[in-house]
Amino acid sequence: MEGRRNWEGMPLGESHSPPQSVPGRRTPLGAVGLGGFYMQGGQPPPPQHCYPTDENQPEPGTSYGQRALGDGKSKQKMRQGKNVRLNINARERRRMHDLNDALDELRSVIPYAHSPSVRKLSKIATLLLAKNYILMQASALEELRRLVAYLQGTATAAGIVAPPGFDLAGLPATTKLLQPPSLGPPAPPDPPS
Repeated sequence: MEGRRNWEGMPLGESHSPPQSVPGRRTPLGAVGLGGFYMQGGQPPPPQHCYPTDENQPEPGTSYGQRALGDGKSKQKMRQGKNVRLNINARERRRMHDLNDALDELRSVIPYAHSPSVRKLSKIATLLLAKNYILMQASALEELRRLVAYLQGTATAAGIVAPPGFDLAGLPATTKLLQPPSLGPPAPPDPPS
């Protein structure tokens, strides 16, 4: 009977932590080609007893499917389980790529998010900055609405008659600003009187 082993394949009781590991990670970074990113001086060769493997490829004789199904079960079920797992992994990988692409697009339209002197924003920082930017734009729009209404009221109360073609009410942008925000489709314009 074979003894229990840890995630690195080492017997329990022996502790080996490869130099390219990061606490909390299940897969050593060197096994996925990221060891050099976290370590200065490049990526060291893997230890002699621990070869980098693809976690989606079961090791011969010790695959999860063989342990779970036993020796009497067919290899077809093992292959089917492996294919399901590979499909799930590929779908999750595509989902994460799509999410990262969308966040990159969001970073490109947020002011100050793509300055060369600033590091790339994290996902949460990008979302928080976008939320604050939207709130700031909504506040500026509301302030502009109040200003236009004030200017129209002041001009009317003072009896100031604007020259033809310069009336604030006649400007399309002004009428758009003075409309209360609505969630539905825009209303048709009023007929001229």
